[in-house]
Amino acid sequence: MSTTTANVRSAMAESSATSPEPPRSSSAPSYLVAGVLFYGFVGWLLDQWLGTRFLVAAGVLLGGGLGTYMMIVTLRRQTDAQQHDGTTSRTTSTTMSNKTSNEESE
Repeated sequence: MSTTTANVRSAMAESSATSPEPPRSSSAPSYLVAGVLFYGFVGWLLDQWLGTRFLVAAGVLLGGGLGTYMMIVTLRRQTDAQQHDGTTSRTTSTTMSNKTSNEESE
């Protein structure tokens, strides 16, 4: 049994090393869904406790707003990080090509 487990673990390690990383932005919409579900549930609990009927709607709206805000913040951070990584690699490649051109001219 342990041989099978070792084989499965090694196969999983190899496949994760060669497979491309999933896009990071796929986690951003989960903030919206989680916010609506969580605050809707909190509103429902408060409705049950207080005997009201409007807090579920308020919770869903609040969760949607906060989830949208978190999604925008997350996507903005990822975009900024990707742009920073892209400019760094372009600067490095430009510097390397300039060094090569200078060496050839000498």
